[in-house]
Amino acid sequence: MARIAELAQWLRERDHIAVIPHVNPDGDALGSALALKLMLDRMGKRACICSQDGVPHMYDFLPGKEWVLPADQLPFEPQALLFEDVAAFERAGDRGALSGRVKDWALLDHHETNPGYAPVSVVDGHAPATGMLVVRLLDQLGMSFEGDMALYLYVAISTDTGNFSFSNTTPESCRAMARLLEAGLDLERYSRLTFRMRSEPRLRLLGLAIGGMKRYAGGRLAVAEIPQRLFDACGARPEDTEGIVNALSDMEGVEVAMTVESRDGGATTKFSLRSVGSFDVARIASAFQGGGHRNAAGMNLKCPVDQAAPQAIQAVLQALQG
Repeated sequence: MARIAELAQWLRERDHIAVIPHVNPDGDALGSALALKLMLDRMGKRACICSQDGVPHMYDFLPGKEWVLPADQLPFEPQALLFEDVAAFERAGDRGALSGRVKDWALLDHHETNPGYAPVSVVDGHAPATGMLVVRLLDQLGMSFEGDMALYLYVAISTDTGNFSFSNTTPESCRAMARLLEAGLDLERYSRLTFRMRSEPRLRLLGLAIGGMKRYAGGRLAVAEIPQRLFDACGARPEDTEGIVNALSDMEGVEVAMTVESRDGGATTKFSLRSVGSFDVARIASAFQGGGHRNAAGMNLKCPVDQAAPQAIQAVLQALQG
């Protein structure tokens, strides 16, 4: 694996760079992408963000969201690709022919299951968020957190640490948060927008998902299936499922929580897994070509919910018995 200094030098020597987050970008992927784009702008580089899924509605408050574009709408032909928060190459989504045309790649990621698929791969599985690695990169380049940079880094780091409450919260991430406040971050405003503001469809989807929850293994496993009909019933979007799995994991007696979401019109099933304590959900996800961390992981199966859910539930139950 490469070091931050090597990635900094790689960036200094290149231009026309496309930043690529993972599909269905969450707060860490999106915040890190925006921070990297702003960083490259300040370096005098031409940069863009390439994502098939765009900006989730819940992050509409972020300035710069217009920078996020699909592969066929980029403002220039990229000469280099910077993958960020992409645990496996397949998670970069539909880039059209972009990755086929552009062979100069780098990677910045914090998923411990990441094999490091780019020639310059900076992967630190102990970092709580890719946003924390962006902080290190900014420090390496001697750049400040002023302006929108502080907001982007806050969204990136806070969402992957549960607003600095999950077990992956580190002294380094808390020191970074202090620096964001010193840079002028409006914490009261943006913590509300990031963590407490919900659209009506999102809130209704949460209620339906929790209402249909099932528990297994004496309550140790909690599962909420979210088929297409639930999205249709409340007019919700795929990104409106964010946070449901965390609500399940907060329930008394639950060791493993899982959401089972219908995607691609029912053809694909997306799983989000969370665990409390030592149970390793990344091992479950890896068995299905997914990935993540010990206490937070995910995977996709190319089959409908009613076929996919039993497979994943059985894998978790067997692991709980072991």
